[in-house]
Amino acid sequence: MNRIALRNAAIILAIASLALVSQSAFGATAVSLNLILLVIFVAVVAYAGYRYIQGNELAWYVIPRGQRYVLIACAVALLVLLLVGFPLLGPVITPLGVIALMAALVLTMVWIVRESRRFR
Repeated sequence: MNRIALRNAAIILAIASLALVSQSAFGATAVSLNLILLVIFVAVVAYAGYRYIQGNELAWYVIPRGQRYVLIACAVALLVLLLVGFPLLGPVITPLGVIALMAALVLTMVWIVRESRRFR
């Protein structure tokens, strides 16, 4: 991994650890702060995805139209799951099921992008 990837991973882990510590120690204030951090994190991830697509416009057009729609649907579903997935779906499919659903969406997105980059 390069330095930027390590830095980004450290930032994400720091935010996650802050959320974990704050939930167990500070009560209602921590829940509010955790929600604010989650919304900011989701907004930054969405913006990064938008900037990536904007910066790699030709790579975007290599992906077939149907797969582009699936890619966008997976990204939107992932953002919705990040925001409201655990409270809504947690009791139905368990929190581990929500994480597995998120992983399936991410793997689908990665597969679509990797398949579009292969030479046939």
